[in-house]
Order: sequence, then structure tokens, then C-alpha cells
Amino acid sequence: MTQEDHSLSRRDFLKSSSGAVAGLGMIAGLNSGGAAHAAGGGDQAEPHFTLATMPRIDVHAHIRADWSAIDNYMTLREALKKQLGIEMAMWISLGSSGLPEPPDMAELRTRYGGRIQFCIFDYTIKDGLRYSPQDLLKWQERGVAGFKFYPGWQPDVQIDHPANDPVFAAMDQIRMVAASPHVANPCGTYGRRTEWFAEPVEFWRQQHAWENVLKKYPQLVVVNAHMLWLCYSDEQLDYLRYMLKSYPNLHIDLATTPVFLHAVGRDNLREFIIEHSDRILFGTDVGSSWFVPELDKRLPNVAEKVPQYQRYFDFLETDKELPSGIKDECKMRGLSLPLEVLEKVYFRNAMRVYPHVGEALTRLGYFGGQEAAKKT
Repeated sequence: MTQEDHSLSRRDFLKSSSGAVAGLGMIAGLNSGGAAHAAGGGDQAEPHFTLATMPRIDVHAHIRADWSAIDNYMTLREALKKQLGIEMAMWISLGSSGLPEPPDMAELRTRYGGRIQFCIFDYTIKDGLRYSPQDLLKWQERGVAGFKFYPGWQPDVQIDHPANDPVFAAMDQIRMVAASPHVANPCGTYGRRTEWFAEPVEFWRQQHAWENVLKKYPQLVVVNAHMLWLCYSDEQLDYLRYMLKSYPNLHIDLATTPVFLHAVGRDNLREFIIEHSDRILFGTDVGSSWFVPELDKRLPNVAEKVPQYQRYFDFLETDKELPSGIKDECKMRGLSLPLEVLEKVYFRNAMRVYPHVGEALTRLGYFGGQEAAKKT
């Protein structure tokens, strides 16, 4: 199907979408797992983990859908274990430019044992979301982890446009996770604007448009990318508190945020993460140039990105003074989070939110058979 055919079929579908969404009701029970059904959730009795044995899941990766690119992540996994002594268990890929679909899902499971999960994605939603409700169900049955979409920062993108309602309604009904949708871009307070958003009115318009979606679909399970970009002042962090308290199915990932979190008070940020530790997931943006920008320039190859991961681990686990900012021009102090909080952020929340994750971790031997996991 050509791009033109795809767009036409989507528009035709949206004209008669209400019936299609209603028809999903009878097959919603086919859901293979979501927030309420993830296999191997965190409530069962499990062994105590140390920082060395704790599985870590990066829920915000951009992995090219070809086997050589995925193999590089297995090389990185071994390097992380060898150099830092940590157990990187899994990556969830949100897709990458150039390759429009995930790889063969059965082959993915066979080759990597669940260590790599893929989402479907749409990075150009100006003309409407790419997948129909029927498409979502088919991909869910094939085993994807969720649907990533990118409203971005373009002023003419309206994520709460009524044309998108059928897709959100279907996601709500079949419990498909909104996997790290990217809303707005960093915008600081006066005197601290960014190159992406010099205009705060547009920043807040997009934030409020996304909140309109959450109001309409309060059961929609969401892991918003980049702390919803409400991470560039103490005031924004207060607004993020409001969002998390208002929408109990909203979660956030930490991808790229250490670049900006130096602008937030350290005690405020630490208290926030501890208070909302059930709603925060570890993510980095690995595979993009915004993981740790200054280090990414020097270490562009995935297999060499151990120092980038170490920067994140030090930020969460220690109280070291660390570089921050686009060019490492600022400093921030690590949060030294409690072990039980780190467990939630690193893997327990992902087990609860995403399908397949708990099952894969169990099969890999992290619960009651950790030696098996270390040999895989």
C-alpha cells in the first residue's frame, strides 16, 4: 500500500469510525495484557534485589527494526554488565525513522527471549493518527508493547482533535498502552526559555490539549515521555504533581530529563520521585541524539554508550555532583533514591504497566532463578 493509499483509507475509516469502535467491545477480551493484566506483576513474593542483581528496563529506546541494530543492544547489555556490574534486562523500542513497522514479532521473541520489546509508532500525526482501531487490535494480537505517537511541537498539531477520538477510544477499550507519547517540548520560565519553545503560550496550549484527551479517556493507560516536559522549573513540577494526582492511569518516563533537571530544586525533585514512585519509569532516549547530548556526540555507537547509562544511574542512585545541560554547562546533584523506589522505577512499574514484560522477566529467571538470567 502506498502512503497515499494509506492516508485515503484512514480518512475513509474516520468517516465511519463510531461503529468500528463499538464493534471492538466484543473482542476487547482478547487483550493480551495491559496495566491491569501484565503477567508476573509486582505483587507476588519475590527475592530481594541489590543494585547488582536488580533488572533494569529502559522503556524509551529508539531501536532500528533490523537484526544487526538489535544485536548492538545485546553487545551493550554485556558491556553494562562487565563495566558497571548492572543487569540491563530489557529495552522497549518506540521505533525509529526510516523503518515504518516493528520486525517480525515471533522471530524477535525467539532471538532475544523478550529482552527487546517493540511498539508501533506514528511520528507524523498532522493528518491524523496512522493506525485505525482494527489495526491496533491486530498489532496487539501480534504482541507489540504499545502505541507511541508524537504530537511534537508544531503549532498546527491538535492532539485532542475529534478525528483522533476513535483511536483513543479503541486503546482505552483494548487496554493498549500509550507508550511514551511526546507532548510539547521543554519551555522554561522567563529568562530560561529554550530553542524549541520560546513561546510559553503554545507550550501550555499543547499541554492542555493533551489533558483534554486524558479527561475524555480517564482509563487510558499512558506513560508520557520526558516527564511530560514539566521538568524545567519547580513550578512545572508542581503542575506535574497535579497531573499525576488528577489522572491515576498517567505515568511518566525519565528520558532525556537529566539534561534539564538541574533547574529544579534537588530536594523538591527527590521528594517528588519518592512520592510518585509508582508512576515513574526508567527511560533514556537511547538511539536518539538526546540520551546524554554531549556524550552522544563523542560516543554515537550504541554498543559504546555505557558512560551515558552510568550518568543516569549515578543521578538516581548516588549523591554525586554530575554534569547537566545541553552541553554539560550546568551541575546537578544525584538523588540517592531508596532501593525500594529504584526497584519501582527500574522494573516493577514497567511490569505492571506493559504487557509481556513480567512474563519475559520471569522466563529469563529474575524471580527465584536469577543465575539463569545472568547466563542468558
